[in-house]
Amino acid sequence: MNETSILGYALLGLLLQKPRSGYDLRKIFTATPMRTFSDSPGAIYPALRRLEERGLVRSHVQERSGLRRRRLFRPTSAGVAEFKTWQTKAILRDDLIRRTDELMLRFAFMDETIGPKKSLEFLKALAGELASYIPSLRTCLGPREGHMPLSGRLALESGIQGYEALLRWARKAIAVYERKEKGRA
Repeated sequence: MNETSILGYALLGLLLQKPRSGYDLRKIFTATPMRTFSDSPGAIYPALRRLEERGLVRSHVQERSGLRRRRLFRPTSAGVAEFKTWQTKAILRDDLIRRTDELMLRFAFMDETIGPKKSLEFLKALAGELASYIPSLRTCLGPREGHMPLSGRLALESGIQGYEALLRWARKAIAVYERKEKGRA
């Protein structure tokens, strides 16, 4: 089975917002914080082709008077379903360790695709996993401090501080969602 790449999910998320051409997607990857993804035609067009071959997106050529034709892509119902399944996967410790950027990408499109309630659930799960992981990192630092090279200790401290910053952000985001939810009640 072909798995959808992170780039594929980024493309699906953007296409869920509105149909776009490969060129439109390249411009987004060039001019927004999504520039962590390659804006290279050698990355985007093959990824779109793979999504289309798997039935997750559909394309059609848009004729435009006086302008060059362009191929617009839009997600299929299967693409929408796969995207939502990906977004609602449980957050595992391994995700924190190896896929923090993917977690943030999942979150970035949540309000539009699965709603604020699921966004809040995601944030609470993220905060819970971070809160249980950070102390385990601190225990690695404590007893080994004298035996660890200074550079190793400082690198571990940097990692811990990064996770602590993400936890502070998650708690703040939870509070924002909860205030918004109370405003509706």
